Formats: sequence, structure tokens, C-alpha cells
Amino acid sequence: MPRRQCGVWDGGLVTLHVVSDAVIWLSYLWIPLVMVWTWRSQKSRFRLPPAAVYMLALYVLFITACGWTHFFDALMFWDPVYRINGLVRAATAVVSFATAVSLVRLMPLAVNAPVTILQQQAALRQQFAWLRDILDSATEGKLRLCASRDDLPPPAATSPSATVEVRDRTDLAEVRAALRQAAEAAGFDSARLGDLLTSAHESGMNGLMHAGGADISVYRSGDRVQVWVEDRGKGIELDRLPISTLKQGFSTAGTAGQGWFFVLTLVDAAYLLTGGTGTTVVLEMDREPPQEMLPFSVGVGGDVHARPSS
Repeated sequence: MPRRQCGVWDGGLVTLHVVSDAVIWLSYLWIPLVMVWTWRSQKSRFRLPPAAVYMLALYVLFITACGWTHFFDALMFWDPVYRINGLVRAATAVVSFATAVSLVRLMPLAVNAPVTILQQQAALRQQFAWLRDILDSATEGKLRLCASRDDLPPPAATSPSATVEVRDRTDLAEVRAALRQAAEAAGFDSARLGDLLTSAHESGMNGLMHAGGADISVYRSGDRVQVWVEDRGKGIELDRLPISTLKQGFSTAGTAGQGWFFVLTLVDAAYLLTGGTGTTVVLEMDREPPQEMLPFSVGVGGDVHARPSS
């Protein structure tokens, strides 16, 4: 027999119970979804200790189970699903008891989780700074590793001369045409133009192969041409950055592309911002190549070459 037929239930009282149970049910479903989504979206930045992950799982199960008891409480005003409601409540009791017992052992470990996360974040910042300095030194300042969009250079012009959505290899022809037009307007000779086209093609292919596509924007200001390549892939992991950018011919996708090493031999400067939400590459070239910097030993009066013996 439905619950509303048992005892004295007027319309207002039924509405009060049903609406309250419905709101609680929806809230109890939303809370664990937010918890799981937050954990999944942030787990690339830090690693929770197993105790904290276990506690998170127990709380997700506990809150979800409690929510379904309210759903069936509301449903029983019209459908007497007492047996199913009893099974749901039994499952909720088991999960609740397991959560309560586990708290005694897990809570001290979970309390230390923020400290562990802060330590991991500090280690990541230190690793990033070390990688940035290594890449800067190994590429003679050509490759600038960026921590955020604030570290990227400002666009060379207020608006791009062309923006191309690269979703297929054939789209790169439109990119080359836009670059050719910008480079010719900047006064590039044929050699510099070829370097610009090749480096932009390689960067576009990287976005196509690793992220399924990229948006490429071309800017020109005076004799400078700037290329922005932005994708929404999974990015390059920190521990893979050195081999990905410095090893000739290396490709995580197993393709025959020349990769970052080749690009860095062609451009004047390259900026790299990469993470779990995508990668942004900014390539810069001027009409005239930059002057080569003398080795430090020459600047202080030394000689990097062995002198012939007298």
C-alpha cells in the first residue's frame, strides 16, 4: 500500500516530504559528482596519498547511498517499493558502518594530505624551474618554457593577419599561404621564408598528431612574424620535456617528423606552454637572423680552440 494511503496525509504534508526528499536526493548525487570531478581534474597537479583516496571513495559511496534512500522514501508515497527500499537502506548501513570504522584509521593519514600536497607542489615548482633553466641553456635561449599564459609574449599585432583551424593535413596549405604573405610583407628572403614555413608546418603537425588538431594564428609587426599554435591535447609531461624538445627526430607518436629539435634550429625564438588542458607554442622570426652570441670564454679573453704549440 502506498505511504500516502497509510495514516493521515494531506496534500501539503505529502508535498513537504516529497519535495524535501527530492532536493536531498539531487544534492546527495551532486556532491559526490563534484568531489570526483575535482579530484580527476586536479590529480595531474598532485598525487593524493592512498588513505585520502580511500576516504574519498568511501564518502562518495556513503553520500550516494544516503541520497537513494531519500529517493525511495519519496517514491513510496505512490509505489510501495518497501523491499527495494529496505535493500537500499541495508546497503547504506553497510557503507556507513565501513566509513565510520575506517575514519578511526584513515583520518590521521588524511589530515596530513594537505601537507603532502604542498610538498608535491613545491617539488613540481622546483622541477619546472630546473627544466626551464636546462632548456634555456641547452637551446642557447631559443626555447622559453612558460608556466602560465602570462609568460607568453604579447601578440605581435592587435589582430592576426590569418587564423586557420587545422583539422587535417590539407589545412596546412592555408597556413603556408598566410605565412608566405606575411613573410613577404616583412621582407623575408627565400631562406628565411623556408625556415618559417618548415617550422610552422612541423608545429602544426605536432598539434594534428598529438591533439587531433590545432588553431594557428599568424601575426606580423614590421619585420617580425609571429606564429601561435594552440591545441587542446593532453600536453607534454614534465619528465618528457627534455627528450621531446632536445632529441633529434624524437616523436612520442612514432611518426617520422623532425620534431622540436628541428624547429629550434630554424626559428629565432620559441615559447612553450604545456599542461593537461593543451599546449601553446609561439614561434618568432625576424627578417634578419639574430647575431650569434660569442662563447663566454671568448668574452673573458679565453679561447675555446686548442692553440697550436710553438
